[in-house]
Amino acid sequence: MTELSTIEQRFVQVIEDLIASPAVTVLSSNQGDLLKRAGDAQKVFEHLASQGYAALPEEMQNCFMRFREVGAHWQASDPESEIGGEFNLLHLAESIRMGPPPWHDRDEWSPEQQDLFSRFRIFDTHSKSGSGTLGSLRMAPFDVAPEVWFYDNTRGPFKLKISYCSYLDNVRITKGGHYWQYLFSDISLTEPGNTYIASHIRKLLDFLEIEFPDVDYGPLLDRLSLKTSH
Repeated sequence: MTELSTIEQRFVQVIEDLIASPAVTVLSSNQGDLLKRAGDAQKVFEHLASQGYAALPEEMQNCFMRFREVGAHWQASDPESEIGGEFNLLHLAESIRMGPPPWHDRDEWSPEQQDLFSRFRIFDTHSKSGSGTLGSLRMAPFDVAPEVWFYDNTRGPFKLKISYCSYLDNVRITKGGHYWQYLFSDISLTEPGNTYIASHIRKLLDFLEIEFPDVDYGPLLDRLSLKTSH
């Protein structure tokens, strides 16, 4: 049996912690096969470089996972609660290989949007919850390192001030709770149309802090306070 890496073990633990919590109902979970043919991180990144993706930061190898996909869809067990989340992390090489999302060139998009979406390589899908959100790399031209973007079909795309590895780390910390990504975007959470997002994130973090006391949610709570203080 192939031994899991540290980061792979951490995401298996996230799923196990969600399943073990009486305050959480796990609607589905997925620990996909390890893509052994892909090899280790160095081999994968060398292969990607040979395919023209030489600009991938070396630090991305530190958070490389071999799962074809790994994720969970959950909600708070309290039927009165709106708290829930979803993450479904795809194998990085497979995500890049699949190319842009099939909707990248819709007529409704402007030429600028079509260009942006054509460079998207989706690595975090949220299809089971129907949230209309996803996490993506934007593969930039001219050997520029990729950017991390969050797409919400009710608001559009947002560049995140976060690295790929940090994105994965925050998925682990928040258990994929809905809308955590807005903490790392430029969107104002004090505008009338967005205050409910801030309220939702506050409830999410308060819930997680109670149910998973071994995790430090202080940095995310501080970030939320900064984004709602002006």
